[in-house]
Amino acid sequence: MSRPAEILARSQVVLLDFDGPVCAVFGGLSDHDVAVELRALFPEALPESVEQSRDPFDLLEYAVQFGDLADQVEQRLRELEVRAVSLAPATPGTVEVLRSLHSQGKRVMIVSNNSEAAVRAYLHANGLEHFIDGVSARASSEVAQLKPSPFLLREAMRATEAEAAACVMIGDSATDIEAAHAAGTSVVAYANKPGKRDRFAPYEPTAIIEHMTDLLEDR
Repeated sequence: MSRPAEILARSQVVLLDFDGPVCAVFGGLSDHDVAVELRALFPEALPESVEQSRDPFDLLEYAVQFGDLADQVEQRLRELEVRAVSLAPATPGTVEVLRSLHSQGKRVMIVSNNSEAAVRAYLHANGLEHFIDGVSARASSEVAQLKPSPFLLREAMRATEAEAAACVMIGDSATDIEAAHAAGTSVVAYANKPGKRDRFAPYEPTAIIEHMTDLLEDR
């Protein structure tokens, strides 16, 4: 694997996931509580796997087969995400990383399956907007455009007019790694919980870190 600092040094654009690398979106308002509210929008019984899931995106994905209901679920999820980010704890070290990238003249694009409204609300509330060059995030109920699809990454690259080889994705999930591979970019996997390093290894990220500040120097 390459060293994180080397990867950033040769990259012009950093594609930064939001939930995990920037903040814990559902660290205040839990994902379970959000899923409960979304389930209330469905007019009929849900399959057991969906009924028991605490992942709001499982509800959004299931809603797609019901036409307009998907838009209602997505809108409610967006509202709940905006509420959630007002309570979300910041990820240690990320502001330091953003300051460093800014000072180096790197461009940073947030690339997230969370709603653009929630991402921008968090950036504004925490005074981070001047570190971020743009946001490529969920804007509709089109779940096929969300990671692991490379769609959002390619939108970010299009916005910055950057080639894939000049970019690096930083994310904390296997879907981030898969999306980066599909888009042709390097990817640094953020193993922010026990066991993630081993789970990420088979996906062959370009590098794995356990703390955001690992991006700032070779370890």
